Amino acid sequence: MIPPFWLVQPIYPVQNGPNHPFLSLVPYMNAATEHLDQYTFTDFTTLRYSPKFVAESLQISTQTLKAIEKDNDLIIDRIRGPVGVRSYSLADMFRIAAIRRQNGNTKGLGRPVTFSTYVQKGGTAKTTTTCNTGILSALAGYKTLIIDNDPQADVSSMLGYDPDQTPEELAELGLPVDRAVEGHLGNLMRLGSTFTPMDLDQVIKKPFGEDGPHLIPAFDSLDDMDVVLRNAQGADFRYSLFIERARQGKIPHCDLSSYDVIVMDNAPSGTMLSRNSLAAADFLLCPIRMDKFSFRALSRLAFKINDMGADFGRAPEIIAIPTMFIRNRPRIQANLARLSSLFPGKVTEQQLIQSEDYTKSLEDGIPLALWKQGSENSLGAFRKVFEEIMQRAKAVLEKSK
Repeated sequence: MIPPFWLVQPIYPVQNGPNHPFLSLVPYMNAATEHLDQYTFTDFTTLRYSPKFVAESLQISTQTLKAIEKDNDLIIDRIRGPVGVRSYSLADMFRIAAIRRQNGNTKGLGRPVTFSTYVQKGGTAKTTTTCNTGILSALAGYKTLIIDNDPQADVSSMLGYDPDQTPEELAELGLPVDRAVEGHLGNLMRLGSTFTPMDLDQVIKKPFGEDGPHLIPAFDSLDDMDVVLRNAQGADFRYSLFIERARQGKIPHCDLSSYDVIVMDNAPSGTMLSRNSLAAADFLLCPIRMDKFSFRALSRLAFKINDMGADFGRAPEIIAIPTMFIRNRPRIQANLARLSSLFPGKVTEQQLIQSEDYTKSLEDGIPLALWKQGSENSLGAFRKVFEEIMQRAKAVLEKSK
């Protein structure tokens, strides 16, 4: 997270690499040391959860949870006391999800699936949707990869990484150096000479361990991908071809064949990378606020998707998700009805209810899907939206067989 403006000063010339270009910490300022604790790093390995929260996250009973632990000889920490209540780490939770999938308790999708979150309008909860969909996918037992296609790198930040600091700067701050981002999609695609070629294991991040969602992060130099793609042969489909071949295991340095689900986050602008992401996706997640500007953005996107289908014979299925929804407001209800009539069969029945929980969880540095204080209106609603997303995906894939 970039410190507040009073902790930074301009520097010139611009540094290379993932450093933020015009800002640098001023370590000698007393204010810096006084205020750094406001931006404490969330160490996900220290978080602990109750059996009830874990069972709800995995959509099983606490009795089933206990049986899985016994059958697989899992050792779960216990809170000291006369009862010794079990206390789960995130690694425990995602490990149990993976075990359920391996044992056949989680129904597969039939084939690997790629979701892309996009709408050409900011402030719609796009990044929140990407991050929490990826986490819930892993909790459902799917091996999941999140790809951050947005140079702002908000998904990367939500998952605990700092795209604005070098390892050396993080070490000076007393933070884990592996929180730095040193590679992104551009390094993996190896187009031209703009980015240093890297292998997947040099770029990939695993914020919650091996069984949690993995991440291909981003930082500001990803902006240059537009120029790189425009200069590449087959610019409109170069990224989608790369993802397709990587999913088939045909790119040795970037083998994505083991992932069941890929979720991509995109910039809210019509960049070449965002357009390529549409072509790479099976399903397009479109978070939509209940206002005319968001409707217009979705309408434009729908026309673009229709043209893509006509020109190239394939296009992603749209799943529109009403966000920041306020109940019992006639105007909001009327707009939802209008959205559903404009895009029949494309709008989720469950809405993401407007809640301060989204902001509070971000302030705590914990994604909503893993935030213990989440309410039925926030975390509960998001879980229901995720269930709808997967049900719709399974139905479409079943029809396409």
